[in-house]
Amino acid sequence: MIEVSWSDRQYKVKNGDGAVWGTETSASWTPVELLECSLAFCVAKSLNIVMERDGVEADAFVVAVRAAKAAAGVPRLESFEIDVELPPLFEPDYKEKLLRHASQLCTIGNTLKRGSELRYESG
Repeated sequence: MIEVSWSDRQYKVKNGDGAVWGTETSASWTPVELLECSLAFCVAKSLNIVMERDGVEADAFVVAVRAAKAAAGVPRLESFEIDVELPPLFEPDYKEKLLRHASQLCTIGNTLKRGSELRYESG
């Protein structure tokens, strides 16, 4: 699992072991954790885009992403669970709006939902 938090006007990324990205311990992150990180960071950035557009500021929020591997077939990730912890003062309708718009804006999420073509080349 990867967690991206927003506070003090900056993002902080850590994995399930508590290793923080950008430190020596982040070099041991797995490719799956890096993909989870990309999705969580994209959702967090998208949330900030919507809030900025609405003239709303959040002191802090957290986006946690957990990928699940497929039980059978080729090795792949079958699904991603995205948990978003928004400020408790936000109205439920606004929270729903934020999640809806973030899911539409997030490039990584849209790529994972719709797939993309991969081309392998040898140099």
